[in-house]
Amino acid sequence: MLAGCASNTPRRPTATPATAAASPDASAPEPSRPTLAPPPAAQLDALQALLARGPAVIVRNPDGGADARITMMHRARAPLALLRRTIATPAEYTRFMPILRDVEILSTHGTRTGFRFDVAAPLFNVSALCEMRVVGERRVDVEITESETGPGASRWDFFADGADATTVVLTTWGDPSRGHWLLRQFARRSPASIAGMNIAVDSVLVLGASRSAEIAAGAQLPMRPERGDAPAGELQPPPHGAWEGITREATVLSMLMTPEGATRQVSVSAWTSVAPEVVMARLRDVEHYTRVWGSYREVERLPPDPSDPPGSVRFRSRAETPLSRLEGVQRARFEERTAWHEGISGDYVGESHRFDLTPDPEGGTVVTLTGGTDLTRAGFVTRALIARDPWLVTGFAGSWKIVWLRHLLRGL
Repeated sequence: MLAGCASNTPRRPTATPATAAASPDASAPEPSRPTLAPPPAAQLDALQALLARGPAVIVRNPDGGADARITMMHRARAPLALLRRTIATPAEYTRFMPILRDVEILSTHGTRTGFRFDVAAPLFNVSALCEMRVVGERRVDVEITESETGPGASRWDFFADGADATTVVLTTWGDPSRGHWLLRQFARRSPASIAGMNIAVDSVLVLGASRSAEIAAGAQLPMRPERGDAPAGELQPPPHGAWEGITREATVLSMLMTPEGATRQVSVSAWTSVAPEVVMARLRDVEHYTRVWGSYREVERLPPDPSDPPGSVRFRSRAETPLSRLEGVQRARFEERTAWHEGISGDYVGESHRFDLTPDPEGGTVVTLTGGTDLTRAGFVTRALIARDPWLVTGFAGSWKIVWLRHLLRGL
């Protein structure tokens, strides 16, 4: 889960054995630790168009469990050297990560640092041993060597954006399915849940470190927004651009945030080989939503209301996951290549989602799902964590939408 904590240094700090609850099956082979690299320069350039809204994320192999690779990209209003120093000084992490209870430096040797961090989670405490290596002026690697969150690693790359701004690129992998029993249960729920957990942690790391560096550079900003969410307003997907080409090989997220750092909207985009009309037909088939989204336990089409736009459909649904339960009435309305789900009553009041279907000139369709923070779907553990760090909202909204969109496109 805490995959932000990478190097190949052979020198490791002395570790305390993990608790029995945290240890995976001893008979399971130790997974290989992948070599991390940022996306190609052309893809990083394509994502630049999204950074004015907030962070952008590339998720490769989102259904691959521990094989998923996450890259988060964000523009910080701080010089490169200051942002790199913030990342390379783990002793100060508690300043910008309120979820951390303690960070202890265990050893230092040249560009290498061994440290331990502790997190007081709602249902269990997390302790992790990490190794950091400052590779150069523009790169820092961190590796989790032992943790209740399972193995993981990250690579930070920094690109100067003028004298007073920096584009930070964080690439991570993590395997909470080999961590604490509770994390293993989350990981088994859905193949995409591991990617979702890592996106949440990456959001906390990138946004927290960037804000700390911005304040050190003189910005008059709070270390954290008072709340992690803000009213979504009118839903607007990100503008079309070269970034859509990335969806042929990965899922792309774009966050729309307030100047203070609260999340307003999250858009998730993925490519499918079928035409827009095929995707729209599935969205219009409201009665069979239970076949598309497994969390829908019941869906009942209702008589139209006089206030509904022509061609729209009202439906009552009951949605359940291991962590949440929603029930109420929604309205689905459609245009040629756009569909909306709008909450009318019950738990769905105030919630809306928008699906945009863009034909790919080379064939197929780029499907973008846009919505707010979806906190109505958060369970007790998630809400308790968000209460400690509002920026977990960003990752939660993004990870939930990835699962929702993947299910929509499955089997098409």
